[in-house]
Amino acid sequence: MLLKKTAFVTGAAQGLGRAFSEALLAKGGRVCLTDIQAKKGLLVENELQKKFGKDKCMFLQCDVSSAENLKQSFNAAVSKFGHIDLIVNNAGIGDESNMEKMIKINLVGAISGSHLGIEHMRKDKGGKGGVVINVASTAGLTPVYFSPNYCATKYGLVGFHMSCASNPHLKEMGVQFGCLCPAFTDTEILKMDSKKVDYYDEAQKIIQHVGINPVETVVQGFLQLVESPNCNGDIITVTAHDGIQYKKKGRNKWMSQFDSGQYLGPRNFLSGYQSQSIEIIVKVN
Repeated sequence: MLLKKTAFVTGAAQGLGRAFSEALLAKGGRVCLTDIQAKKGLLVENELQKKFGKDKCMFLQCDVSSAENLKQSFNAAVSKFGHIDLIVNNAGIGDESNMEKMIKINLVGAISGSHLGIEHMRKDKGGKGGVVINVASTAGLTPVYFSPNYCATKYGLVGFHMSCASNPHLKEMGVQFGCLCPAFTDTEILKMDSKKVDYYDEAQKIIQHVGINPVETVVQGFLQLVESPNCNGDIITVTAHDGIQYKKKGRNKWMSQFDSGQYLGPRNFLSGYQSQSIEIIVKVN
């Protein structure tokens, strides 16, 4: 499915973005890697071109919080490869002290990237169709009290994904929408401090209690989503305890707890941990 397909990946200089890009290249795809970190990005480009060929990937410095910069990068990728088949909106930060920047990158950047992809790919406007994958988080499905601003960006992205996927005109557009929601993963975003998260000491204990995903497991979930013949509306969650949970149209065993009015999260996401007056069971009204 991925042979000769071309992807546009944001936040690709490190972490999940780099790993997604390498996985796509290994499957025979082509990738435009973008990231605001030019030095790291160029190093990754050099490494991946040596491994897969110079014609298989390119790096562009891109600030997804700038709609104009994002558009320029996307157009440059189209000029290079001719057509983009897959959009991976992966760029993100976790910094509670910088709310506006986080919203612009995590949410606005992903929405802007999605719209660029939609307009380029939609068959009813001359495109060839394609897939948009938004990388959200389990923090977009369950409250996390020590990162409320981060949660807001991810809840927003999940809502955007589900709304786009419900569009009754998608058949003629030829565009599908998938969403990846990993829990805590072994990437730079976990290098937090007391400014980046609230209740830092409690956050560290909770993260250790819940567990940390290896990048490789999240990549496996990503590939399941990308290689699905019909991923539209699907959400994959990846947690250290339960691994990859994939259900069609956004339903899986722990998300279904919303239906009963009580959300416990993946394997009782934060259960077993108490912080003085905090009971870690979330009731959904």
